[in-house]
Amino acid sequence: MLFSIILPVYNVEKYLQECVESILKQTYKDYEIILVDDGSTDKSPEICDSFSEQNPCVKTVHKKNGGLSDARNVGTKTARGDYILYIDSDDFVIAEDFLEKLADKTKNSPDLILYKYSKYYDTQKRLSDCTFSLKSAADKVSYADKIHSLVKADAFYGMAWIKAIKRAVIADNDICFEVGLLGEDMEWNYHIVFNSRSIDFVDETFIAYRQREGSITATHKIKNLTDFIYILEKWTDKIERECTDEVLKKALLGSLAKYYSNLFVCYARLGDSRKKEYKDRIKRLDRLFDFAMSKRP
Repeated sequence: MLFSIILPVYNVEKYLQECVESILKQTYKDYEIILVDDGSTDKSPEICDSFSEQNPCVKTVHKKNGGLSDARNVGTKTARGDYILYIDSDDFVIAEDFLEKLADKTKNSPDLILYKYSKYYDTQKRLSDCTFSLKSAADKVSYADKIHSLVKADAFYGMAWIKAIKRAVIADNDICFEVGLLGEDMEWNYHIVFNSRSIDFVDETFIAYRQREGSITATHKIKNLTDFIYILEKWTDKIERECTDEVLKKALLGSLAKYYSNLFVCYARLGDSRKKEYKDRIKRLDRLFDFAMSKRP
């Protein structure tokens, strides 16, 4: 089996059918879909079971609510494919040849395959244009140069749902999503990039990233800030100490520099007076600006 596609499911009865059907319509059929019902209280569990009953390639796992990271981790342990994909169950695939094009890229067995997304505005039923390109990175030869090119082109994104990862990379390095962490994709992505040795690209938009009111990413609270600082501190230190390839080190620190600038936006939007307690920790990360290289440093 080539692909395991993991969908964490929590109270998405309005969107789940569209998401799963967009995968079932794929022209390429060597895949499994793993629906991880994370203790949903709406009709999502029944929808999951219905898909499993009607489609042999769909598996459903029901579990107590543990959050997005926990649901993805459970799905990952269940997966049997050579490559793992994560798709959020309120998003959907916009091209029926998505998996076919990914399968073509697996012929050279890269550890990582990246592709693109566009925002889908739910109230307007409108899909925006993708704002970045993977072409410059695809033209490079070495893994380090490709990552460097991604960062320079402002095309280095941490989201789990715009990449296919060789399952061996995840299993051999015990990579998982940190439970309870806001910004879990960003933290997880550095594990993936740090432990991969080869990468390929499909410079096409495949995922519709649904924009809807009340989503987790639309909120701003003190935990957003503290978790953001924790991730930046952890990975700045790890990359400085452990990355031996200078090109890759500069690239990864450059990517952190962009996130560091985003930290100030997070800080400014937070209306909690406790944020002042974290000024010194934020200040100690300012060396990251020495590595800024993207269009939005």
